[in-house]
Amino acid sequence: DTNLQWVGYLSSTGVYGDYNGDWVTEESELRCVDAKSVARVKAEKEWTALEPSNESSQKVGPRIDCFRCGGIYGPNRSPLFTINKETPSPSSPAATEGGAPPKYVNRILVDDICGALLLAASSERILQGGRVFNLVDDEPAPRGDVVREARKLLGLDDTPSSQTKEEAGSPRRKRVTRNTGNKRCSNERLKSEYGWQLTAPTYREGLAYLVQNEL
Repeated sequence: DTNLQWVGYLSSTGVYGDYNGDWVTEESELRCVDAKSVARVKAEKEWTALEPSNESSQKVGPRIDCFRCGGIYGPNRSPLFTINKETPSPSSPAATEGGAPPKYVNRILVDDICGALLLAASSERILQGGRVFNLVDDEPAPRGDVVREARKLLGLDDTPSSQTKEEAGSPRRKRVTRNTGNKRCSNERLKSEYGWQLTAPTYREGLAYLVQNEL
């Protein structure tokens, strides 16, 4: 469609693979090995190839932005929704055994995804052969830190809970996760190129926002 002006593809920070907790940018090597992330890398390349570069003889074409999203949270999709009074509070600090770095999770409030997409879609940036952006908040954090903040906002005790025999014998839904590596993703490119401003710069503002709006 020659009238197509912009395409936004939502990818994942999982494409970076493991960096042992170090910071990564859009220029960092993609080290992923899991099938879903490898497929996303392929999709990113195919989409960005559709945008002509500013050095190309083709001067007309859609702008293509690929957004590497962190873990998405929002209404009915956050620790506020899954935590209840029987959920034990994490008892260990963020640091792990043997001095290893904590397992960081990169996150993004769904409202901030929408804000970024609206900015990008309305932009008139020059053709550059496609752009890639990390779509994450300012502070990657271990899941335990976020759970403790959610419990605080819900007015729950922050001390470890002891299960009764009845609770210990009750079935619990197993948490299913994919190991896509440990890294902290920078969002500076999206801020500098599109002037993106976050509703929730960190998980603290994000969880408070959901509580205040009863989401």
